[in-house]
Amino acid sequence: MGEFSNFSKLIEEFIEFFEELIPVEQEKLDAAVKNRVSFVEECMHKEQAAVLRLRGLEQKREKEQERLNLAGCTFRQILEKAPEDAAVVLRPLFDRLSEQVRTLQSISSSARDIIEVNLHTIQSALAPSTPGKDIYSASGRKNDTNNNHFTSRSV
Repeated sequence: MGEFSNFSKLIEEFIEFFEELIPVEQEKLDAAVKNRVSFVEECMHKEQAAVLRLRGLEQKREKEQERLNLAGCTFRQILEKAPEDAAVVLRPLFDRLSEQVRTLQSISSSARDIIEVNLHTIQSALAPSTPGKDIYSASGRKNDTNNNHFTSRSV
């Protein structure tokens, strides 16, 4: 297990990372459901910082796998090639990490779906479909709905 101890510690760092990120993603989903755009944006800023941290962890993982002569191997392949004492420690870590990744993906997908529905609702409200439903600006000028591109703003 000795040569795999740094790798197992790194996997534990990934687990801690996702334990911190999942609540942020859940907060974003809750905010999207409640149409709280500022909270969604705040969560997205947190996610951007998390992406940088994730890149750093990924680079460490790649270097560690190279050190172990396991570059490019999947977790399953690592378990097959690792000594039994290391595999016994790594298997539950990989399982836990995989579950967290699935949870994050599920929450993230739900949040994305809610945001898309909200954007569609807003676009529908902005695009008058019948005469007499024109949209006016605060100054009283008629807005040209052909120039409204609400989706150009990242959400």
